[in-house]
Amino acid sequence: MVSTKNKKKYTQIMPRDPYKSFRLLTFFAGILFLIVGTRSLSFGDSAGTLLNGLAGLLFLAASYIFFKKKKDLKDGDR
Repeated sequence: MVSTKNKKKYTQIMPRDPYKSFRLLTFFAGILFLIVGTRSLSFGDSAGTLLNGLAGLLFLAASYIFFKKKKDLKDGDR
C-alpha cells in the first residue's frame, strides 16, 4: 500500500469590494467640486465658491472615511 500526498494549492478568493465604486465616485466628485469652486472664485462669485468648496470638502471627507474603513477591515482580517 502506497501513501500519496495531495499537494493542491488552495487559493483564497477575496470577495468583491462593494464600496469601490462609491469611494472613487466621491473622490472624483470632491475634486470636481473644488475645481468648480476655484473657477467661481476667479469670476468673483463668493457664494458659488463657498458652496462648491464646502461640497467638495464633504465629498472628499466621505471618500476618506470609506478608504479608512477599507483599511480597518483589512487590518481586522490579519
